[in-house]
Amino acid sequence: MKLSIASQITFLYYKDLAAAQQFYEGILGLETVEDQGWAKIYRVNGTAFVGLVDEAHGSLKAQLENAVMLTFVVDDVPGWYKYLRENGVTIRQEYGRSESIQIEYFFAEDPGGYVLEFERFLKPEVAAVFNLR
Repeated sequence: MKLSIASQITFLYYKDLAAAQQFYEGILGLETVEDQGWAKIYRVNGTAFVGLVDEAHGSLKAQLENAVMLTFVVDDVPGWYKYLRENGVTIRQEYGRSESIQIEYFFAEDPGGYVLEFERFLKPEVAAVFNLR
């Protein structure tokens, strides 16, 4: 018997769910697919999702420093960099390129302190795996 996985959700926990909701909906423009009140699930793309949870109701608690980085693979890294900066989003690491691993990227921070990486793979064969044009 071969088991399969249908989709993926990464749940992040927040002290201020409203601020996180405004960021993921208003700034990132993600589509809400499930609103459970204290937990909200957004489609990133296809069957990849991010869930936001109010720590007062969820299984885990928000941490002062999170060891999680959520990476969004995008076609236009400089465009996202400019857009987020213009919208007052904290930039944790400036736009850059890594020739050794062939990516362009920058790191931002969401309202709960989670690090968000915006990245584009420069090798065409790797970019194709992630549906980049």
